Amino acid sequence: MLVILFTTLLIFFFIHINDVLKILDYIFKVLAPILYGLVIAYLLNYPYKLFYNHAFKKMGTKHKWLKKLKKPLSLLLAYIIIFGVVIFLVSTLIPELSSSITTLVDNIPMYEQAVKDASDSIAAFINKTTGYNLYEFATYSNIVGLITGNDTTEFIKNIFTNYVPSAFSTVLGIGTGLYNWIIGIIISIYLLAGKDRLIRQFKIATVAYLPEKIYKRLFKIGDVFNNKCGKFIVGKIIDSFIIGLMCFIGLSIFRFHYPLLISVIIGLFNMIPFFGPIIGAIPTTFLLLIINPWEALGFIVFIIVLQQFDGNILGPKILGETVGISGFWIMFSVIVGGGLFGVPGMLLGVPIFAAIYTLVEEGAERRLKKKEISANDIAPEVEDDYPKPKKTVNIKDNPIFEKASELINKGKNK
Repeated sequence: MLVILFTTLLIFFFIHINDVLKILDYIFKVLAPILYGLVIAYLLNYPYKLFYNHAFKKMGTKHKWLKKLKKPLSLLLAYIIIFGVVIFLVSTLIPELSSSITTLVDNIPMYEQAVKDASDSIAAFINKTTGYNLYEFATYSNIVGLITGNDTTEFIKNIFTNYVPSAFSTVLGIGTGLYNWIIGIIISIYLLAGKDRLIRQFKIATVAYLPEKIYKRLFKIGDVFNNKCGKFIVGKIIDSFIIGLMCFIGLSIFRFHYPLLISVIIGLFNMIPFFGPIIGAIPTTFLLLIINPWEALGFIVFIIVLQQFDGNILGPKILGETVGISGFWIMFSVIVGGGLFGVPGMLLGVPIFAAIYTLVEEGAERRLKKKEISANDIAPEVEDDYPKPKKTVNIKDNPIFEKASELINKGKNK
């Protein structure tokens, strides 16, 4: 009966897949503020625990009334620090961005002249070889018709009928997203303040209504996901902060334009694995290209060296075995996560896939053990891309080193 029910539901899903996706999209839009609140609470849980478990660990031992202030004070400081950093970055970026736009506007006449010279050269070449004058209105209309399939009037009408509503929808989406984030911040405060009670209620309900085998497996999955995602996000934040700081120092030493703006952009996009440095380098290179092409070329060389240092030295030192998957699976998880959920998917795709990878690997080992089959019997063992660090020899526990130390001491005494 379970197989028949599952098969029926699967067939229904594929027949009505568009309707199912619309329902899921509607549910996601309704739950968006709660999901945002969960994400914010999960990220702020780390600075909150830092204050609660370490900075204010002994708070209230002598004076009991201070113990009541431990949680609200930890919450307040966590939010002040994180949102203080965000406000600082925004307040720093806006003047830098305004200065960049001013420079761009001031250089528009120069760009116009360059474009005009280039178009005059192209028009003269086409007129000489084909006899067509691109500056004639009839020829221009023919070119527009060739590109768009319509005349100029129809082309302009299409712009107003298609792109103007799209721009309005974009503005509306930004407003909705801002509302979701504001409500999400409020929800995250309630979640962090009552997280211990919520976790306890969830565990009680899970154990009460699910079989032992299922709830133990569910808790195991939760631990793996929390371990992978938490360590990866914290490690990536530290790594990106160091890269942004190094970028600012390097750009300041070599006297590049807008070092702070470029460093913030590089640091933020460095959070995205694999493609992040490339995505961050495109707008910053274009920004320098507007000012000086040679400066943009020097920046490309500098950013390649910086990312090589991050990928081969700094990143592995900070993240260690947090990810534990090969470069192919990292690229795969970033592409799939970004295609499904945008920028958040690109960031969280790697740790989520790493958690799934770990669970599948452990499940495969457990099943092979039950079948009494070794993995090497199926396929020979390959060199591990992420070898575990070798255990260091403890001299105190090694009898050979103890004997050698004893002989050396006797020699010294003689």
